[in-house]
Amino acid sequence: MTMASPISILLVDDDALIRAGLRAILASDQQISIIGEAENGVRAIALAKRLNPAVILMDIRMPQLDGLGAMEGILQGNPEAKVLILTTFGEEEYIDRAMTGGAAGFMLKSSGPDELLGGVHAVAEGAAALSPRIARRVIEKVRGINTASHSQAKELVQELTPREQQVLALVGASLTNAEIAIQLVLSEATVKGHMTAVLLKLGARNRVDAALIAYRAGIVSS
Repeated sequence: MTMASPISILLVDDDALIRAGLRAILASDQQISIIGEAENGVRAIALAKRLNPAVILMDIRMPQLDGLGAMEGILQGNPEAKVLILTTFGEEEYIDRAMTGGAAGFMLKSSGPDELLGGVHAVAEGAAALSPRIARRVIEKVRGINTASHSQAKELVQELTPREQQVLALVGASLTNAEIAIQLVLSEATVKGHMTAVLLKLGARNRVDAALIAYRAGIVSS
């Protein structure tokens, strides 16, 4: 039986001590391999282009170029790149910009090892990863949006087939393709096909975008 390739990680943080701590956590998982480290956004863009990591763990506040600017530069060169933003509680103002910029997920630096590793695996598998406390803030923000945005989201969702709407609702609930396949009794390949159609019809760049539309449309259970 062929072993799956490890999830390649580019670790980006200007604090050497934080990088060391994250490195130790990630190294505890044999399915994860750190292939590069950067201390600023400029270096992150260069390494992401050269190494093409599966997931980029990106700090926000860094010298020369911050994490959000680096993420934008990376996604311009490779729209398929998966950037998992590392943040601290209280930096919610950055979350909005990161979401609109195409981040694949958000993890608190204070997250426990299991939560961090789970987030990395989720993003690598194509799911959206949100630390629970950040997820609550996002949901509260989405619930407070204006009626026009709610109506627009509902119109977009109505363009989906009933099965695609089911898939979207489960994406909003942070399920991976494999978990969706089990719940809907479908093959994972079929779920991937539905997911591709959902993203195209919604005009969503990634699963985070799609999940937000699902929340706005009111199709995700609380």
